[in-house]
Amino acid sequence: MKKLKRILALLCLFLLICPTCLSFAAAEGLDTPVHEDPPVDLLYITRADCKLDIPGSSANITSFVKGTPGSTTKCEIDLSLQKWTLSGWDTVATWAKIENSWQASLNPIRAVVSGQTYRAVAVFTVWNGSNSETITVTSGSVNAP
Repeated sequence: MKKLKRILALLCLFLLICPTCLSFAAAEGLDTPVHEDPPVDLLYITRADCKLDIPGSSANITSFVKGTPGSTTKCEIDLSLQKWTLSGWDTVATWAKIENSWQASLNPIRAVVSGQTYRAVAVFTVWNGSNSETITVTSGSVNAP
């Protein structure tokens, strides 16, 4: 009888702890770092940012990159909006822009589905003459209301 009580107690404890562990594991895929300033070891990119805001039924993406005035000759932004699915992040829209300048920005708006989780991913490339440097910046994940 004592053995049966012990087994039932362990089973109850397991059932209490297990859902908590599973929710942490499921949420782990949604956690993405937000990078506002590029790492200090970059040569040409001085600032890069990608943010996502979903105040209603539309996703507002703000992305920009800055090089060095006077030496940066071109900036490129390749931007994607991604939606979280059971198989991972799926791209739902893409945009691109090239500026013959030391800085560039791209700020698209896209309709989203309520209850879904989204993020934006920007790949920034900056040229100084024939040399270039690339950095990828991922926004935080946002649930559409």
